[in-house]
Amino acid sequence: MEGLEFIKDSFGQMNGFLTFIIILTIIASYLAVKFKDDLVELVNRKKDKRKIKDLSYHSMFLVCDKVLKRVENIDFTTFSDYDEVKTKLLKKLIQLKIKTVKKRFLELLQNEKLQEMEQPQLKYLVASTLSNLVNEYNNNALRIMNEEMEIEMKDAKFLVDKYEEFREYIVNAFVDELDTIVMDDNYTNNFDRLNTILYTVSISLSIIPRDVVATFNNVNGRFTRYSSANQLQE
Repeated sequence: MEGLEFIKDSFGQMNGFLTFIIILTIIASYLAVKFKDDLVELVNRKKDKRKIKDLSYHSMFLVCDKVLKRVENIDFTTFSDYDEVKTKLLKKLIQLKIKTVKKRFLELLQNEKLQEMEQPQLKYLVASTLSNLVNEYNNNALRIMNEEMEIEMKDAKFLVDKYEEFREYIVNAFVDELDTIVMDDNYTNNFDRLNTILYTVSISLSIIPRDVVATFNNVNGRFTRYSSANQLQE
């Protein structure tokens, strides 16, 4: 009680302006403590000038180019003999896949709404981009093999299905990791989330040469009957 009386007497001895300043300081201190986390996030957001579209220069796109160079140096065999058909087919299909990945992710990063997008929306948009680009690649691969290379649709579909079946493990791992990254509150903004997502994509791309070798080794003899045709000429 004595303390309250002291405070009361002290305010009584101050002029109105000084009393106002002290009350305002007390209120500001209370609000600063109560909304500390929100204030820190606001300050960090204002300090962070990075734009998501700048991720268009992410190292993932360099990985794409490296994968193409590695695939260019792979020669395939069928029963220990060099197989020109499988080799040309591989290079054409991987070029198509990498081109599709680069195009769709570059488009994604130009979306101005990503900067302030809510986490569930971001997750949906990235997952949709991945799903759509896989479907786009598969449909184009089937069309090119069938219409331009004159490969029978059943053989074209067999190859695409085999590749997607072998890559299913990495796709599932990416989807699981995507959920973890996007919903993790340790990331302060969507720039950091997408930066990490692109590194994860880089990992999945870097093992394409290994996966495609394993896939094509399982189709021994399937395309030998096309070896005398001209449909796979560069």
